[in-house]
Amino acid sequence: MRIVHALLTVAAVLTAGSPIPPDPGPASDIGVVADELGLPGVAFRVVSEREVIENVDYGVDGDGAPIDDATPFVWGSVSKSVTAATVYSLAERQVLDIEATVNTVLPEGDSILSGDVTIDDLIHHTSELPHDVTELDVWGRTERALDVVPTLDVTTADRGTFRYSSLNYLLLQAIVEKVTVERFADVVARETGVHTVGAVAPGHVPFFTFPRSIDTGIDSAGMGYGYLSGSIDELARYASRQLTAPASNSPETVPTGSGTAYGRGWYVETLPDGTEMRWHSGAVPGYFTHVALVPERHLAVVLATNRYGELEADKLASAARSLVLARLGVDEPRAAGFGLYEIAVIALSTLAVLLALCAGRILFRIKTPPSRWTTVHILMAAIAGGVLYFGMPMLTGAPISTLARWAPDVTLLFWILLAELAVIAVALVPRVLRQWTTAHV
Repeated sequence: MRIVHALLTVAAVLTAGSPIPPDPGPASDIGVVADELGLPGVAFRVVSEREVIENVDYGVDGDGAPIDDATPFVWGSVSKSVTAATVYSLAERQVLDIEATVNTVLPEGDSILSGDVTIDDLIHHTSELPHDVTELDVWGRTERALDVVPTLDVTTADRGTFRYSSLNYLLLQAIVEKVTVERFADVVARETGVHTVGAVAPGHVPFFTFPRSIDTGIDSAGMGYGYLSGSIDELARYASRQLTAPASNSPETVPTGSGTAYGRGWYVETLPDGTEMRWHSGAVPGYFTHVALVPERHLAVVLATNRYGELEADKLASAARSLVLARLGVDEPRAAGFGLYEIAVIALSTLAVLLALCAGRILFRIKTPPSRWTTVHILMAAIAGGVLYFGMPMLTGAPISTLARWAPDVTLLFWILLAELAVIAVALVPRVLRQWTTAHV
């Protein structure tokens, strides 16, 4: 899915103003956002290197328990900065060399990477690996990333240009497993102090605008790119440490081509007043997180919620933007009205109703005399079905099986439309046969 689009939308979250103490008033804007967007649970922290400035927990987890300091969330692509910090810590201890070619350290990947791709290329997304979602988000996968690498069926172009791909961080996880001969989570805990959990409550995806429970699960081979998980307090402590961590403040970045840079697992941008901002958002089906660092101002903002669907990414990103800007003293309204998700559901639902009426009309008027247009109608239904069947995966960039996890309502409407088109085509066939028989009697 197009996680990069959601990330770049959130990128503008901190673009003006100076941080001010949060308003301690009784009306929580976190609760307002959660209610308006149908977020079952939200956790929000503003921290410095020494203290928690703001602490808000709202709603419930997927099991109905109140959100609190210990409620685990899946961190999504925020995991990438943790992986990068782990790799750089190992490099400092000379366990591996950042400038070494990947195939030298990980020969299991030599079928998918050119020989000059380095570990640093993986960290900065300059290996030219594609963001192939068919190789990602395999829930319940218990293998190590090291075991999955030989099964990857992808190819790269020439290295050197930024191209966001979670496969880079799957390979980084495999490298860590290879050089340490340890579980990835254990190495992360030792090198970065981040302790992850092995299970989370169900998350939620939108289902005709309402939150629907989904067992997000953990992809053990995907911890390096998106499936580290832990409480909001664990994530906030990590963010607090990164305000002064060398790996998260390195000037080594590459341009993304979208007005930001990327360095060591963080997007990097410069605010209008010259202050540098480092941030990353993360999303898996059912969970969304966002972490922003402003080291010069000794401020980090952490947001986590247990609802996420790809088609409503823009609206959730806009909400994150509004919440963070409020902490910077800037009042900016969130996106209102119908977004891409609502438009898609309304359009597909309307089409499904129209086709249902058409199918019903055909089915209950069996004796209607055939016309010369009947064959054309059959062909139109067949062509429309083919376009839908092959076009939907191309449009979304994911197979239907993957889309079902990110947008189950859209997937359901997809199958309903296909079924209706098939019914229409099949119901018209007897009329054509009668027409043909009559013409040849």
